[in-house]
Amino acid sequence: MGKAAWRKAGIGIGFIMIAVGLLQFAFSDLEFVPPRFPTVYDEANLFDLDQLTGIDQYHAKLLQDHDIDYRVLTVKNDTPTDINQLSHTAFREQEVGSFSKSGRGLLLLIDAGQNEVRLEVSAALEPVYTDAFISYLQHRQMIPFFRTDRIADGILATTELIFTRAQDAAAGKEFIPPMESKSIGGGAANPANIGKGADNSFQNAPDVRAESNDPSVVLQAYLAAREKRNANPSLSIYSAGTRAMLKKWTVTPAQMDNEARSIRRCGAGETRIGDGYAVIRYAPKERQCSPFFFVFEDGAWRLDLTMMQKAMRFNHRNQWHFDQSWPPLSAPYGFAFRDWRFDRYGFPHPPK
Repeated sequence: MGKAAWRKAGIGIGFIMIAVGLLQFAFSDLEFVPPRFPTVYDEANLFDLDQLTGIDQYHAKLLQDHDIDYRVLTVKNDTPTDINQLSHTAFREQEVGSFSKSGRGLLLLIDAGQNEVRLEVSAALEPVYTDAFISYLQHRQMIPFFRTDRIADGILATTELIFTRAQDAAAGKEFIPPMESKSIGGGAANPANIGKGADNSFQNAPDVRAESNDPSVVLQAYLAAREKRNANPSLSIYSAGTRAMLKKWTVTPAQMDNEARSIRRCGAGETRIGDGYAVIRYAPKERQCSPFFFVFEDGAWRLDLTMMQKAMRFNHRNQWHFDQSWPPLSAPYGFAFRDWRFDRYGFPHPPK
């Protein structure tokens, strides 16, 4: 496989927004950084053009911010093939890491024919992406999407965790798995379970109730559910709209872990209550602490996660902003933000 073949997947560059569970990525708030090279070779034809350009752009941000040259290779072998040898050879032939100033390279190889996946890690990144992290990444984030044939969503969700781990490593934080995960060894192959069907074990969790007149009590109940990896879409703490929405989504253990860490890190926040609606918000400078929305239903506050889908977007640094097509001050939750300023991208700022 030559470099010309690798390049054929990288056709066209543009902005794309892809919903991944509660994660939505958008690049309109940042200066566009064109990828220096296509990052995906899609021999197995798993992606459409928009998905390819979206992955390319997201990987360009990873290279820009953390000097990590991340590639994706998909193949479809009809006969048993040693994916370990294949990924090692592709990593060397394509000079993965060569666009990194410090030789930091990652190669994700998906063999759709043999239903296997392997993440190859350069020596320069082994202290950051340890065996424990790779195991967690594949089992708790990547494979849950692959099981439902959402390959592109799984790769973007995986890249989000790669970003987060790079940020934590830069801050001197060690990766400690939130839950025991099967050891696979450094860069080892793993069953991809493509198209095997959703793993509903995390959805079959008990109900959570918080019949309260205080939205913060509901948020704490939600935090406790996420920390227990409770992905039941019909929890009583959810609004009716949220329950309907979550039944259609893939929510991975890794996403729940990340969300729980974020809520705990952000702290209590400020509660603002209007006529039948409430918002818990954080200081505008805390852009990784997104607001939470609540609606009063059936005599108690219920968490309204539909606002994450309708009005909120997150960039690759996990900083929130309102979608440009959704006026921040419009009903029904606009009352909670009228003392803030918003720039043309929807990012919040304190009043002048």
